[in-house]
Amino acid sequence: MLTQSPLDRFTSIHAALQQDRRWWRDSRRLRYAALAAIMCDGTPMVVARGIRRMGDDLKNEFPWYWSVNSSAQFVVAALLLQHRDSARRFLKELIRVRKLFRKHRLRRALQFELLAVLILRIQAEGRAIPESTIRRFKSIYDEMKRYHRFLTGPDDFPACAILTGQPGAPQVIGNDVEAIYDELRACKFQKGNPLQTAANIMYLGPGSAHEVAGRAATLRDEFRENKLRITQRDYGQLAILSILQLPTRSIVSRVLEIRERLAGVKPKIDRALKFDLATGIAFVDLVSKVAGNHQLGEAKALLDVQALVAAQQAVVAAAAASAAATAAAT
Repeated sequence: MLTQSPLDRFTSIHAALQQDRRWWRDSRRLRYAALAAIMCDGTPMVVARGIRRMGDDLKNEFPWYWSVNSSAQFVVAALLLQHRDSARRFLKELIRVRKLFRKHRLRRALQFELLAVLILRIQAEGRAIPESTIRRFKSIYDEMKRYHRFLTGPDDFPACAILTGQPGAPQVIGNDVEAIYDELRACKFQKGNPLQTAANIMYLGPGSAHEVAGRAATLRDEFRENKLRITQRDYGQLAILSILQLPTRSIVSRVLEIRERLAGVKPKIDRALKFDLATGIAFVDLVSKVAGNHQLGEAKALLDVQALVAAQQAVVAAAAASAAATAAAT
């Protein structure tokens, strides 16, 4: 239950996580973790210690040859803490489900398998993920491939896991997601992998494909009028906001207000990450106001999706940074 505003909760947890950060370590992972931990029980210091302890447990439990992105790992630690899970139990399930992925001819991609299995585990409320769920996962993934053969890959595993928990036949889900994608293209969004990910997330929103895409386009235009340009890397965040059935102006106003207040957070946050964080905090804030604290349990799935979008953003950002460093070196 939230006892303070999501922004205050974020800044308090972030400050607690920063207390023992070594100066040479990237602060990005702490920010994504603080965002994911907004719904964790306990004081900010208790939550920060819990995240670090869980992060250390994950690091110790993961095989030495696994190279897991630290930002994503911290988000996973925060979500395991929130759901009262343990690193050892999660790792055991991750190893088991990865074998099922291989059995059903799903490609290897540890970073994205990690997030997908976490989503499936949350949906299963900590119980063993049945093989029938993996078959459904594969069917939905195949539907993605049917529409976007060259775009669809392991980076779509987290979104596929989210859709696996939705009702309906895989073919129907695939058709509906593709309808959203087509509507977004009609609204002048750039085609490509970020748009496919956005369409997958926006499937969670109420209304027809035309209505959901229309909300996203209206949000984009409202941000543009406020001198904030939405690029392809922002499509996932825009998709999260489009799930909300609230006046566009109030959503954009809240995001911009939080973004402005985040300017005072130290170390300084870059433009892209600031929008990610502002979007996530605003989403939690607006969901909590619409649902009310007593109904936040029903909104937890959406809040988890928002945190996992942040985790996936961290993986993509790390991959982009690595590619840039490699290009600079050569």
